[in-house]
Amino acid sequence: QVFDSWAGHLDESAFIEFAMKYQKQVISSIKARHPDTPIIIYMAPDTYSKNGQRLSLLAETGADIVSIDHTIDLQEARNIIPDHIGIQGNLDPHILRDGSHDQIRAVTEKCLKVGNGKHHIMNLGHGIEATTPEENAAFFVNYVHEFIHQR
Repeated sequence: QVFDSWAGHLDESAFIEFAMKYQKQVISSIKARHPDTPIIIYMAPDTYSKNGQRLSLLAETGADIVSIDHTIDLQEARNIIPDHIGIQGNLDPHILRDGSHDQIRAVTEKCLKVGNGKHHIMNLGHGIEATTPEENAAFFVNYVHEFIHQR
């Protein structure tokens, strides 16, 4: 996974000049050495990247999968990302940390239904919070497995 934590601080022209061209180079280099390895790209949500602002540009980097943060509805993100590119995400890590199991189940199920098993990796929309109860994380993982096996 190519993880760009700070690119969301850059406006569009700066992003294209100082981040995107290097993201493309990194991805191209990985693909040249490991052509069968899927590559995921992620940009942390920030001023210029939250709410899906950079998704169309991330889709142009050559990555196989774009990881979607939790600041955009997954269906809206799917509509931005071309169908041949996979998506990953996008459960809000605050819901995983603070939510009840019913809330976690509902939001996870919504993501899984949007993903519909087609080019979608269920994951968080950002890193897991250190204070997330282990029981909530286990519930999330177990529910994803349960949902997939019901299909």
